[in-house]
Amino acid sequence: MSTFAVTNPNTGEVEETFDSLTVEEIPGVIEKADQSFQHWRGTSAEERSAVLSRAGDIFESRAEELSDIIGHEMGKPKKQGIAEVKKVAYTARWFAKNAPGLLEPTELPEAQGADRTYIKHDPLGVLLGIMPWNFPYNQLARFVLPNLMVGNTILMKQAAICPKSSQRFQEILEEAGLPEGVYTNIYLNSSDTEEVLKDFRVKGVSLTGSEAAGASVAQLAAKYLKKSVLELGGNDPAVVLDTEDVSALAKKLVTLRTANAGQVCTSPKRFIVVDELYDDFVDAATSAVEAVKVGDYDDPETDMGPLSSEGARDEVVERIQQAAREGATLHTGGQKLERDGWFMSPALLTDIDLDSDLGCNEVFGPAAMVFRAQDEEDALRIANSTQYGLMASVWTTDVERGQQFAERINAGMTLVNTHMDSSPEFPFGGINNSGYGRENAQWALREFTNERLVRLNEQRLDG
Repeated sequence: MSTFAVTNPNTGEVEETFDSLTVEEIPGVIEKADQSFQHWRGTSAEERSAVLSRAGDIFESRAEELSDIIGHEMGKPKKQGIAEVKKVAYTARWFAKNAPGLLEPTELPEAQGADRTYIKHDPLGVLLGIMPWNFPYNQLARFVLPNLMVGNTILMKQAAICPKSSQRFQEILEEAGLPEGVYTNIYLNSSDTEEVLKDFRVKGVSLTGSEAAGASVAQLAAKYLKKSVLELGGNDPAVVLDTEDVSALAKKLVTLRTANAGQVCTSPKRFIVVDELYDDFVDAATSAVEAVKVGDYDDPETDMGPLSSEGARDEVVERIQQAAREGATLHTGGQKLERDGWFMSPALLTDIDLDSDLGCNEVFGPAAMVFRAQDEEDALRIANSTQYGLMASVWTTDVERGQQFAERINAGMTLVNTHMDSSPEFPFGGINNSGYGRENAQWALREFTNERLVRLNEQRLDG
């Protein structure tokens, strides 16, 4: 039997292990979730809202404890961990307040041939969530909380390196009054995913992860005719058209890129800078990267903690070094640090071939890459030279110019003078190899519903 484990990336030491679910146990877990669905679907919106509101209070009151857990699991600096937990609390309260109204039947007053026509947004049933380790609480919340408000029940497979935080998420929901079985944390081996999805009682799956994982799950969902939502990787551009302060903007983008050690799907991975600003920007960005303080998750001075695992760190370092060997200019960083744990120095690279590994593929680590654009049209060409399409940003003192440019970038989310924005009020998701479907806001509430058409007529038998 394989195990899920807390392996502290600050030290490299295994601190706790958890036994994974056996294949023989899976039908019973699904049965319990399905039985719970039959009850939960009949609860009122007010009851569900009350549970989420209480959960939000509990999350916020335990932010420091919860941030320590993920600091030990995947190395997130404590101040970033606390901010993540508070965001979960806000998300819980937002859906508690707004979901009931958004789930009211949609009236279709112009539909002909009936006295009344409307769409009822009914829950589907048991859903499987497959979530990553980079935001151990918030990734769960974005999928789970709206679907609890819909009336669905959840089986959650969290990443194997985050077994403690995933169990704590369930415990907090149940402490808030969620009935047992409505949300179940399962230590499911990836190889057993099909055992869950082939069960008729499981109605859909949402995965956030790599392209390979997404393709595998999408195949299984198609095979068993299950609804799926995929949020995959990104090679997100941050396009700099103009600015009044090159140094300040370079520092801001580097701060965004090195947050969570660069392990963010929407991290601005490609800085695309117009020619007249390029040299000054590279100098300022190099200084900003060198100023990032790398340290243990609980050091208050830490800007960037360790990467999530030894393998993750080594892969990022090797890809950076390979890029340099192939002709990219490595200005700083990109080295393993000689200390315990999975630490590396953040890197800044230029002169990257658009057709190379780093030019084409996501680097899930602290590597900032700067591309020179001859002008605005060239910047757009570079921004759209990607198979991904998650988030993109444009930086300019002219917001109207930024808006026009942003609307020409191929992405699910385009932002002007900000990046890495997400909140329950607006949708989150991508296109192309970045996946499909949307999380947050009313879009999240409709992804896993039966959009039931209802048409009413008085009985008329005379014509």
